[in-house]
Amino acid sequence: MRRIVYTRHSDGGISVCTPTSWAIDVMSCGGFWADKPRGYGEVQIERQIARGIKPDAAHRYVKAMLVGGLSTAEAYAVIRDRDCVHLGHSFELLDYSELPVRWFRDAWRPNHNGGPPRVDLDLARPIQWRRLRDAASIENKRRAEAFEEERPLSIDWPQIRSAIKRASNVEALSRVWPEEMPTLAAGGFR
Repeated sequence: MRRIVYTRHSDGGISVCTPTSWAIDVMSCGGFWADKPRGYGEVQIERQIARGIKPDAAHRYVKAMLVGGLSTAEAYAVIRDRDCVHLGHSFELLDYSELPVRWFRDAWRPNHNGGPPRVDLDLARPIQWRRLRDAASIENKRRAEAFEEERPLSIDWPQIRSAIKRASNVEALSRVWPEEMPTLAAGGFR
């Protein structure tokens, strides 16, 4: 499934809307509310408008749910207009494989030329630092509570901070991980 990727109005970060295949199928075939009483569609439109959805988007969504008839591209457009437009701008339809590594999800920013988001290293560095500190804290707690006594981690934090600052790209930043720390906590990089 493709994702609707957009820049948030609130902070300039990236959000990802993941429509389900079920939603796309229903908008193609319709009949989702076939068992509902007459007027149910109008009630749904009114409720959506009351939640701040533009009337046109609410009408198109309800019509698609009732009678279908949309192509996949049209279904994505209806979902975008109903669920995302009020939250952001600069929409892209991307495959999951085109998205950057989720480990630095809060550092995703839009590319100036469109396309997949990029990872802003200035925002990613503190994320890596916090994740390392949190992972070390969790591991030290586990070691302290272990039945067999284990020494706490001995990490050279100034060296780690320096390595994070020197990282020139996302791959280098993701490799900043102490050897003695469990690799499972590294968010899928290892």
